[in-house]
Amino acid sequence: MKKVAPNFNIIFSACLPVVFAYGVYESLSYMYLAKIFPLSISLVLFITALINLIQEIRETRTASGVTEIIDAGTADLESQWDIPMAQVWSKLLVYMAGILILYLFIWIIGYPLSITLFIILFYRYVTETGWIGAFIAGAAGMGFLALVSKLLTMDWPQGLIHLPWPLG
Repeated sequence: MKKVAPNFNIIFSACLPVVFAYGVYESLSYMYLAKIFPLSISLVLFITALINLIQEIRETRTASGVTEIIDAGTADLESQWDIPMAQVWSKLLVYMAGILILYLFIWIIGYPLSITLFIILFYRYVTETGWIGAFIAGAAGMGFLALVSKLLTMDWPQGLIHLPWPLG
């Protein structure tokens, strides 16, 4: 039995090449050294999005105005889940609150220290790693930001409280 569904995945897959084509177009107006990274990333993503669109069109066929999806590993949304929906919503709200708190901390104390604290707390409470592993991950994140900041002479967003380098 074939499932009848709207072509939302084809619509989405058709929008992606347009977005990445705009990235290619926009990056062509940059100076030579400034365009290398955005142009290469936009080109790779544009080609990947086109391949994805072709695959989506091949998986879908139209017969007399009704779109039928060939069973190619699509999810069955009517199945029973292991987790109650209330728990799913509570986990989603926890993640959204975590991201909002991260942005609040970036605004107050700046990006490097905020993302380090976020990594530590994420590893400790979400992935349930021990404190030592969480601090090692946070130190690795801070070290990576300090290295990138030094090598590329990048300035990370500072908060209301100005902290010394590499914290702020």
